[in-house]
Amino acid sequence: MKAFVMLASVVALTSQAQDFSRSAWPDTREHAEYVLGSAQERWIGGQINWYYNPANQPGNLSTADVLRAIQTAAARWSGMCNLTFTYMGTTVALPNVRSTFATIDRTNVFGWGLLTNEMAQYGAYTQWWYDGTHAIIDADTVINTAYAWTAENVEAIMTHELGHVTGLNHSNVQASVMFANPYHTYSYQRTLRGDDANACAALYGASVNAESNRAMNWAEQNFALLFAPSPAQSGTISGYYYRYYPGTNIYLATANGHAYTMGGNNLIVDQGVVSNYSGLVQAAGF
Repeated sequence: MKAFVMLASVVALTSQAQDFSRSAWPDTREHAEYVLGSAQERWIGGQINWYYNPANQPGNLSTADVLRAIQTAAARWSGMCNLTFTYMGTTVALPNVRSTFATIDRTNVFGWGLLTNEMAQYGAYTQWWYDGTHAIIDADTVINTAYAWTAENVEAIMTHELGHVTGLNHSNVQASVMFANPYHTYSYQRTLRGDDANACAALYGASVNAESNRAMNWAEQNFALLFAPSPAQSGTISGYYYRYYPGTNIYLATANGHAYTMGGNNLIVDQGVVSNYSGLVQAAGF
């Protein structure tokens, strides 16, 4: 956490700095950037195939730890909009965030490296390329080995960086995970907010589970003693879209437009229509 606080302080002093870059294929004209969910660049069909390069991975983390963290971060975005992240395996190809037209390989690689010069202040950095139709064709992310990392913090920073990978710039909505002036804490970045969901939906359309995920995010923040530890991952079982909280042995679920809870007594309690919570959820920034 100390590393991130220091990073956030540096970025606050240089508000124009960005932990990503976006580049057009030569001979194309760049149009309006993303502002409040209206980015032009996107992945065709919402499909993002990615590889992981474990070279320079911190000794306290296993490849399984890092993959789990990245996949958890990716699932957050897929739970909000029609995106599919497909892990293609490990690779020896290096993530290249200083690529040029001549060096892009159209292979999306996430990995580790020492960020230097103007990038040294960041915990991670993403670069993506898009063509004349505004289709993204290449995206790489480097996590900075200059900082100490836990699996949870990798998950957090990759939640932010995968927002860039999907085609999002930094938001001007302070509550969003994609805000960067200054960056939010690692803990904060593990839960997507309403502006993040809206931006992703503007590019790819809202996921059928978006309303459920937004409501569950809100519930975790507002009833933290009930739903712990959080954030929990979403899953599907027996027709329910659910999250499980082992600290309190409680399930939070949705099905057929209703919200449900189930505790240790195995009694399923109908908490009402999910859409009835929408006003509260959105007002709270989710």
